[in-house]
This record gives sequence, structure tokens and C-alpha cells, in this order.
Amino acid sequence: MSQQLYEVLRPELNRLKPQYTSDSLVTMDGWTDDILAVIRRVSSIFATNLFDQQARRVAAGTISRAEADNAEDFRKSVNRAVGVDFELITKPKGMVDYLEASTAENVNLIKSIPQEYFQRVETIVLGGMKSGLAPTAIAKQIQEQTGVSSRRAKLIARDQVSQLNSDLTRQRQTAAGIEFYRVETANDQRVSGDPSGKYPNAKISCYGIAKQDIGYGPGVYKVSEGATWRGVTNLHPGKHHPLCRCVGISLIPGVNYFPDKNG
Repeated sequence: MSQQLYEVLRPELNRLKPQYTSDSLVTMDGWTDDILAVIRRVSSIFATNLFDQQARRVAAGTISRAEADNAEDFRKSVNRAVGVDFELITKPKGMVDYLEASTAENVNLIKSIPQEYFQRVETIVLGGMKSGLAPTAIAKQIQEQTGVSSRRAKLIARDQVSQLNSDLTRQRQTAAGIEFYRVETANDQRVSGDPSGKYPNAKISCYGIAKQDIGYGPGVYKVSEGATWRGVTNLHPGKHHPLCRCVGISLIPGVNYFPDKNG
């Protein structure tokens, strides 16, 4: 994206360079309109019906793959516990509507990334021109911003898949009549709240949630309620915080869950 944009911007920046570097006090009236027109011409590519269709295909494909993977993982986990094939409830009532809503939400997220990117590019270009920067220096800043946008897009994608898995698992647990789950962390240095890890002071502690006992056993919570941590309620594995990597292990009394008489 940055290379395409700069190839269009470069001749305009070179043409306008004498104007925006000629005085210590810049007059923006002329070249501002010219350069904004170029940026917005490129950005308009991402506001077409074709891009909208591509965004929908990408979102639908992502949701479909995540749903299929989640269904298989859930079926296997329950099968291991009870020895019964739960394949029939891997797509419970209401799942289709939820998946359609998730697809629409992801389309909007995909479409928002180019919009935010070009808004930042406008700020970079205008700021650079006001400061009298050479076109090559402006180009470098654009490339750096592209890297930031790319990393952000990847983080958004990972977080959306994590949240989707969390919601799908709870819907399937509810449909299967499973009342409790046990929180399992990724068990590494990046687990939030782990005193010996990288983020010991995290606001939401996955480490703490997996350890605390609210009456059902350590790290055990009701599917319908989730966990509470420092006043934040309805916390579920995969959604404790952005990029949460926790999972909720389905618990079946007498099979893999043995609460005491007071549990």
C-alpha cells in the first residue's frame, strides 16, 4: 500500500517542493489542496464496491474457518471426557445469526483500517511539508506508518478470532447443557498477572482468574456467568482482555469434574 501511494505522491511532492520549502513561513493554500487530492484519489480505491466485496469475502472466510475449527475442537474435547459424539450440537440454534453478525462486524473492521491509515498519511504528509522535509523523508515516514498499520491489523485479526472462539465455545457449552468450565492459561511468560511473567501488574489477571476459587473449585466458573476480577464482571476465556489466550475446558460432573458436597 505504501509503495503504491508513494509512487503517486512522489511526482507531486517533487513538483510542489519549491513551494513548500521556499519560505520559513509556509502558505498552505495552494499545495495543501493539491496533495490532499492525490492522497484521497488513492484512498478512494478502498471505498469501492469491489473492495467492499473483497472485505466481505475475507471476513466470511475467516469466520467460517474459525467456526469450523472451534466446532471440531469442542467436539473432540467433549468426546474425550464422556465418550459420546456431540457432533449434533456443534451448531446450536442461533449460531447462524451470530456468525452472520460476526461477519458484518469484521467487514466493518477491515474497512476501517484503510480509512484510519490514510487519515494518518494525510497528517504525515502535511506535517512533513509544513516542516520543509524532503520527499524522501516523507516517504520514509509513510513506510513506517504502513508498518504500524500492518501490525495493528494483525493484532485486530488475532483478537477477533480469539473473541469469536470464546463466544462459539460458550454457545456450544450451553447447547450441550454444560454448566461449568475451568480456565486454562497459555502457561507461559506472557500470561497476564503472573508474578514471575512479563506482565505481573496487568489490570486483568488471567493467572489470578485461573487460580481463584469462588466456590466451584480453582479456576472454575459458570458458563452463564464467567469470572469477576477487580470489579470487572462477565469475563470469559479468550475475552478476559485483548489478545487473551485462555481457554475454557468443559466440565462434566462425575466425569472430569468432582465438586465436593458443598460445591
